[in-house]
Amino acid sequence: MTKRKKETFWAEPISKVDLQHPAIVTTGTSIIDAVTEMKYNQIGCVLVVDAKGKLIGILSNGDLMHEFVGSTLSGDLPVDEIMTKDPAFSSPALTVQEALEFFHSNRFRHLPILSGNVVEGILSVRGLMTFISEHLPQHVMNLPPDSSLIAPTVSGE
Repeated sequence: MTKRKKETFWAEPISKVDLQHPAIVTTGTSIIDAVTEMKYNQIGCVLVVDAKGKLIGILSNGDLMHEFVGSTLSGDLPVDEIMTKDPAFSSPALTVQEALEFFHSNRFRHLPILSGNVVEGILSVRGLMTFISEHLPQHVMNLPPDSSLIAPTVSGE
C-alpha cells in the first residue's frame, strides 16, 4: 500500500490567491494614458491587448524606469514602443509552489493569469507572499530573519 502525500497549500491553484484586477489598454495607447490607467487601478503594470483582446504586451514600473524616465521619449508615444512584448503568462491551474518558483527564477513582479485568451487577473509577488504568509504557522512567521538569532519574545505578544 502506497502512503499518499498530504496535500498542502503549496499545491493549491493560484486561482485561490487574490488576483489583482488588471489595468488593460489597447495597442497604440499613449505611454501617459497607460501610466494614468496604472495609477487609477493602483497596480504596477498595465496589460496591452490587440483589437481582438489578445494579450500582446505588458508595461511595468520597471519598463517605465528603464525605458522612459530620464529619456527624451515623449509621453505621447504609443505604449508599444517600450512595453515588454509577448509577456510570460499562466493559467489559473498554476500552483502556489510553481508560482513561487517562477517569481524566484524570473525578474518579474506581475504575472498575467489567462483562461484561453481571457485575462482573469494579475498575480503579484505581494499577493502570493500574502497568501503564503496567511497559511504558515505563527511560530514560523515569528522566526527571526537570521536563524542564528533568537527573538527575546514572540512578535505580537
